[in-house]
Amino acid sequence: MLRKVIQLLPLLVLLSATTLPAQQSSKSKSKDRFREKDDQRFPVRVINADEINQAGSDYAPSYYKEGIVFVSSRKKDGPRDPNTNETYSELFYAFFDYNGDPSFPQPLDLGANVKDLKKSSFHEGPTCFSRDNKTAYLTRNNNRDGVVKSNKNGKSVLKIYETRYGKPDWTKPVELPFNSDDYSCIHPSLSADGTKLFFASDMPGGYGGYDIYYVEKVGSGWGTPVNAGPVINTEKQEIFPYISQSGSLFFTSNGRSVTLGGLDIYYVNNPVSNPEEVINIGEPINSESDDMAFIIDDAGKNGFFTSNRPRGAGKDDVYRFEALRGLDGISKPEINPAQIIVTDAKTGAPLQKAAIRVLQPSEDGFVSGNKDFYSIDLTPVQDKPNALSLQLTRKDADDLGVADLYSNVEGKARTEFTRYHNYLVVVSLEGYSPRERLISIDSDDPLTLEFKLREAPACLQAGGLVTATGLGIRIANATVKMVHRATGHVETVHTNWSGEFAVCLPLEGEYIAYVERDGFRPENYRVVAQKGQRASLEAQLQSLTPEATVENTMPLASGIAAGSTIILDKIFYEYNKATLNQSAVRYLDALLDLLKRYPEMEIDLIVHTDTRGEAQLNQELTDARAKNAKTYLAFRGVEPDRINAYGKGETEPRNRCTEGVECSDEEHQQNNRIEIRVRKL
Repeated sequence: MLRKVIQLLPLLVLLSATTLPAQQSSKSKSKDRFREKDDQRFPVRVINADEINQAGSDYAPSYYKEGIVFVSSRKKDGPRDPNTNETYSELFYAFFDYNGDPSFPQPLDLGANVKDLKKSSFHEGPTCFSRDNKTAYLTRNNNRDGVVKSNKNGKSVLKIYETRYGKPDWTKPVELPFNSDDYSCIHPSLSADGTKLFFASDMPGGYGGYDIYYVEKVGSGWGTPVNAGPVINTEKQEIFPYISQSGSLFFTSNGRSVTLGGLDIYYVNNPVSNPEEVINIGEPINSESDDMAFIIDDAGKNGFFTSNRPRGAGKDDVYRFEALRGLDGISKPEINPAQIIVTDAKTGAPLQKAAIRVLQPSEDGFVSGNKDFYSIDLTPVQDKPNALSLQLTRKDADDLGVADLYSNVEGKARTEFTRYHNYLVVVSLEGYSPRERLISIDSDDPLTLEFKLREAPACLQAGGLVTATGLGIRIANATVKMVHRATGHVETVHTNWSGEFAVCLPLEGEYIAYVERDGFRPENYRVVAQKGQRASLEAQLQSLTPEATVENTMPLASGIAAGSTIILDKIFYEYNKATLNQSAVRYLDALLDLLKRYPEMEIDLIVHTDTRGEAQLNQELTDARAKNAKTYLAFRGVEPDRINAYGKGETEPRNRCTEGVECSDEEHQQNNRIEIRVRKL
């Protein structure tokens, strides 16, 4: 199976294509070491990641931000590997959709000399990333400034390079000190604490073929590589190491007697201090085909691997697996016990039955499952009467799904957190204002989290709808002022894009609701607020224009109309990048919901940027961002002819930050936006 090994590394320039004899399966001799497909004790489900796989080779996934980076030969144009007739491999990033599937793959550039690399005839990847996603290690051909460098034998070995993310981009990759022009170092994997780097190498002194090595951090650099030893390595090939958060080492081998055939995935606990017996991970992850490049999440229940098993999309495909009860036998993630204490902020008394929700926030502050936890709001823009701002608003605490646990009679609850994770803990109780806290687990200390809840102000719910008399439209951004007749207390709210409003009234009794909107005759209504009842108001305003219509009186009276503009100004691209990130995708998904709600809607999708950088480059950047945004919407099922997408560069700033004007980063960011102009509704 060496031919397969060579193709995937890729090592065609280094090794001959001589096929090794297939290993005989010893499944019958070690049945207890394999999880059968129908074994209900440890059910494992394998799914082809078909949204990212294509006809060529897609392999070697690694976790990065809120998705995976993988290696692919999907380019149609460019130099080709003479041994595979595929284009040389490049790196792609695919973010997780709401189902946890990698989606919408996009090229990922790691390093300042990537443009030179794309012109060269060699491969990029695989990779690994530090926990903070600010340091990357990647495999690439030995090169000097993007030009392949050969050794004295005329071969270009593979090396591991390090690059760091700063401002504004990844630094130029620097090769690690243990690399050599005489042998290859490949497939890096960084331990959770960042102190050890595992990799494969055919350096002299090994047990044969490629062996697994590790090297420890020494100050700001790396020490001397250490062979992982004969328990792990064989006389054949050990490649694609992956060190999990729990410390278990997963790797690929064709040199072990316990095999299902071809390349198999194995694991061993305590690989450095006391490596135990190497275990074949078994079916259904392993198969009679080649299976390799395994990764697993911190919870030990979900992950990815590569396989060339039948009925895939291409030569090699990325597969996802789910192991709801975890994988049997591997070391478990490091867990921190935690105690949560909920008390009354005023009296200090313990609060029983408080709902406690433990959520995982993303890099941009959103919580996992955000499609369920956020509502879409279209808010009128005060300085632009024909525009709406699209906002994603997190729902109230009690709308964030079923609580994970509840406080007992002592106001206490116990739970566990996985180390090296960030969590958002939200605590709520009827009659009290909810509280939340963002925590980071980076030590082995037990945790005690105290939440002091304050009584919520007395609140009588009221709400309603404002429409235009005779026009059959709802009025957005109307002012509703509620005045308590006995005390004069005032509560003021505005209607949302669909003409609705909600308000919390602190006092019982009679209120006068004053309703007004520019272009309409103001009206007032009597509203009675009582405990246990929601006060409701349906107000109608008469237009001041006799021949009023939606179009000529109030373009956004019903929220969206032909000719209106929807501003997506919460999209944060990386500086000088057109690649969509999770922040952009969330708002594009909100736009997608609107396009599905209005199936006849046709739009102009216009991308703007700030004045930093050269004008021509900014124009090219917005053109690329517009193209990517349209491509994503089409990828999600929107007919492409419903969307015109183009960039405006820096030509239409929203604020004073024109060329040469000194502005803050926040002010500049206001000009980095997407505007949606509704051509047809």
